[in-house]
Amino acid sequence: MGKRLNEKTASDAQQKRLKRYKPMGDRIRNQQNVFEISPGMKGFFITCNRHKEKKSAMETIDLLEEYAAKLYPGLEDEIENEGADDKDDGGAQDEAGAGDIEDEIAREVAGMKSNTKPKLFRYLNTTIDCIVFIKCHRRIDPEQLVEYIFEDLSKTMQRKTRFTGRLIPAKVITTSKIDAIVKGAKDVAKDLLADDAEPSTFALVVNIRYCDGLKRDDVIPAVAAPLDEKHKVDLKHSKYTVVIEAFKSICVLGLLTDYTARKRYNLQTLFDEPPAVKDSEVVKPTESDSQNDAGSLEDDKAEDATSQAAE
Repeated sequence: MGKRLNEKTASDAQQKRLKRYKPMGDRIRNQQNVFEISPGMKGFFITCNRHKEKKSAMETIDLLEEYAAKLYPGLEDEIENEGADDKDDGGAQDEAGAGDIEDEIAREVAGMKSNTKPKLFRYLNTTIDCIVFIKCHRRIDPEQLVEYIFEDLSKTMQRKTRFTGRLIPAKVITTSKIDAIVKGAKDVAKDLLADDAEPSTFALVVNIRYCDGLKRDDVIPAVAAPLDEKHKVDLKHSKYTVVIEAFKSICVLGLLTDYTARKRYNLQTLFDEPPAVKDSEVVKPTESDSQNDAGSLEDDKAEDATSQAAE
């Protein structure tokens, strides 16, 4: 009887333990599977090694913060001051209800949040292997920052990331519908479509992942048609490249310069040395070639001697 009671008590305790921890597990599992990107955002589209998405995001955020501090000095302080002004304006309105406990708690929580510096970059989950997205503050231009980073890295040739591959600016994010993509491409390339734009060369890079009904053969002609009126297509050495990355329900668009020369804006291949010439590819002089060279030297000497005798 006592043994049976102990078994029942142990089973009840196990059930309570499962009930206690199961909701937390569900919350974590659901959080990992949430697609957090939506149209209207700005940021950076990143490729990385498989199962290294979070590490790639952290090292890329460090890289972006380093160069954003140089390109936008004092931006964090300005954003923090703007938040403080907004908080002061709201605090004056809350004085009338100062006796309310809920308002007081809300003000304390807001005060605690104000002590932390504003985040310029934030990692958002894409739920796709090898794909990372980092959202940036609205006052940061993703294209300008990426160009600034690669211009400096091309000079210093100092590797600063380990897991990150391509770093593409997401200046415009739309839905993965063909009409929205064409409109977004016009917004990205508005300087190239201006009336006073000088003729140049362009190329399109289109990658589609997990998008049912969206085809590259439909996207490329529709996006290239407005650009063809002023510029020429050059797939190898184009001056401007419109990058289109469509995945799931959204599409990321950005405009880059010297895409091929900068190794497709890949932080891994940018530092690769050019392939060395193999010994088998080096043409070595043969014995017959050396004999011919010696014969030509003797002929030259004989011609010199003849010319001196004639003089």
